[in-house]
Amino acid sequence: MIWRLLRLALALLPWIVLASCRTAPAPIFLSHEQWAQQLRQRGVDPTRIPNPLHVTEHMRQLAAEWAGPGDPPARLERLQRALFNTDQFPFTYYTRGTLTAAEAFFRREGNCLSFTNLFVALGRSLGIPVTTALVQRIVGSEREGDLIVVNTHVVAVLDYGGGFYTYDFDRTRRVQPVRVKPLDDLWITALYLNNRGADELRAAHPDIALEYFQDAVALAPEFAPAWANLGVAHRRLGNTSQALAAYRKALELDPTNPTVLANLAALFRSLGREEEAQQALRAANLARASPHQLLVRGDVELAAGRIAEAKKFYRSALRADPGLVEAYLALARAELAEGHRHRARKWIAKAAKLDPANFRVQALASELALRP
Repeated sequence: MIWRLLRLALALLPWIVLASCRTAPAPIFLSHEQWAQQLRQRGVDPTRIPNPLHVTEHMRQLAAEWAGPGDPPARLERLQRALFNTDQFPFTYYTRGTLTAAEAFFRREGNCLSFTNLFVALGRSLGIPVTTALVQRIVGSEREGDLIVVNTHVVAVLDYGGGFYTYDFDRTRRVQPVRVKPLDDLWITALYLNNRGADELRAAHPDIALEYFQDAVALAPEFAPAWANLGVAHRRLGNTSQALAAYRKALELDPTNPTVLANLAALFRSLGREEEAQQALRAANLARASPHQLLVRGDVELAAGRIAEAKKFYRSALRADPGLVEAYLALARAELAEGHRHRARKWIAKAAKLDPANFRVQALASELALRP
């Protein structure tokens, strides 16, 4: 399933990151008591944080009923079918908000991380060492106002009897993931906290988000995106030195991460350090960039008057996501910058065909109509 990671965009505002990470060789199958002990050892109070994989006895009984007898792969397959059966388990999927497994079970709703963790928790209650894993692939993205929501993919995985089984909760997906990274319980908790922090940032509560991100990096110190998000929260609170330190730590772990570098560039730019901002952007590995990150790079080139370079980034974003309205509008702005009104109209018409009610499309169309 797709779980959401926020990044602030346009004019290189900070982005919120929730993607690619590496795992530590810690145990992945912890009892609730072991989980709480591990949190305390890392300076995190388990009484403040719910265990995202905790199950009740009622959940365990239903899991046993749904899974039936047999070997672990067969039982997990039946469990997944039961969770997909809307008559048996009516579940409302939404993209906002991250719930624990127990919350998702009893409320019958949640995002993809919540749903995947629910499956993992139910499987664990049967004694099956299934876990959550990140699918390693180039991420997609979408914009929400001045936010870019970057999507990555998580699945449940089971290593059993010499085989590796994946359980995907995106029912539209037809291709099995090739490369996945299984996560231990502390990483799973860190992902939960990172998502909760992103929710709070979206709700304009950077002080609350800061606490979530601080706990996330305490539990998964190699989780570069959580360090980057910590930098975003610090910057929102006006803590410039702490934001720089958090970005620096993220880059130690992932030196060419385009999102972290864009965050750092945004901070440099806000401080009037344009040369350092440009250096950060040049260091980004654009092969890993999402379509909206490519748009931001194009905006930088357009602002500097390098229109041809801007168009290259915009077209790359369009190739990565042909349905991205913002890419068509960006190309229209680039054509207008060169005085090509006819070409700009063509790009606006394509954008309008995709999303006629989009206020940015309407605004640019009106602007073009008013130009002499």
